[in-house]
Amino acid sequence: MNRLLILIVALIVYESLYPWHFQFAEVPANPLLVLLTSWPSIWDRFALRDAAVNLLLYLPFGAAGMWALSDRLPRVTGVVVVLLGAMALSGSLEMLQVYIPGRVCSLFDVLCDTSGAAAGVALALVYQPASAGRPGFAAIPASSTLLLALFTAYQMYPFFPVLSQTRLRRAVEGLFETNGFSYYEVGCCAAEWFAALVVLKIVLDAAARMPAVRLWSALAVLCLPLRMVIHTRTLALHEVLGAVLGWLAWIVLPASFRLRAAVWALAAMIVLRQLAPFHQVSAPSALQSLPFWPSLDSERQSALVILARKAFDYGAMVWLLRANGVSWVGAGAAVAGALAVLGAAQQWLPGRTPESTDAVLALMLAFILWSLDSFQQHRGLHRPNTAS
Repeated sequence: MNRLLILIVALIVYESLYPWHFQFAEVPANPLLVLLTSWPSIWDRFALRDAAVNLLLYLPFGAAGMWALSDRLPRVTGVVVVLLGAMALSGSLEMLQVYIPGRVCSLFDVLCDTSGAAAGVALALVYQPASAGRPGFAAIPASSTLLLALFTAYQMYPFFPVLSQTRLRRAVEGLFETNGFSYYEVGCCAAEWFAALVVLKIVLDAAARMPAVRLWSALAVLCLPLRMVIHTRTLALHEVLGAVLGWLAWIVLPASFRLRAAVWALAAMIVLRQLAPFHQVSAPSALQSLPFWPSLDSERQSALVILARKAFDYGAMVWLLRANGVSWVGAGAAVAGALAVLGAAQQWLPGRTPESTDAVLALMLAFILWSLDSFQQHRGLHRPNTAS
């Protein structure tokens, strides 16, 4: 868990200080004074969106920090140490942003970051495996839960509903527009939903051994129309058809075959999405070697949705390979290696930005899933993945 905490801190520092262009000489102001006087003057949905992003960014820090300290410090002391650490990390990075053009130093961000860490601490306390004889929520596979959280973020972010008849009418009209409909996206969405339902069954079985898993899987798919009232999100026809097709495949296929089927379906989906639009150009484009560069330079909401989708796809691929008997190292290396090859091939595809992000993201997800699995295994609460 210490290794996972270090990775989380590294990601927070990387995102907070991007693009790593400092101008120390041109900003003579005291950064601490700037921080203490930088409270937002305008409160709108963009401020709320940024607050939600900061909360989610530091939530893993709070959870991983609490888990890492659970064997070393008393519970109350551990909570205080983690929250002070989150405050110190956030405050330091905010003050450094004073010297980065385009970044904004904000005391409100420190409050949101610390609140996110507090939410992570609360999650760790609920999820804390106090003893093998009294597992409670700790018996739920943490790796599966993380994948479901990523899938939910991809489907529903930014989670802010807009309840109006006008928006709902436009969303319904847009659902039946044929422009932008893609048959291969139907297959891609079906593969994602099928994999998500396989993971969902693992979580439900571990949580309560519920006999009505099919009912819960149907409810998960029926939640998709809720996106029509989420601010700035839309729902396409191929997404609905893909979700229904993935649910039907999960219902029809025998339980003993679902894991293998999910591996092949998700692998085919990743290859299709990486190689679209399936024709090449004469001159290759440059490969972006700096990971996450296109995401950090894009509009925040669309970038986070795309990143959450990729994180689920690659993480689920690693998880499914592991569930089929491949080691964490082998699964992570296989997925990252395949993505590196596909990313290099994108240099000859029109309209694509070949980059190293996908391969790096797959390695990161493999490391995180392995860390969570090892943590539960160390506590004696590990359950092998099974879809039966």
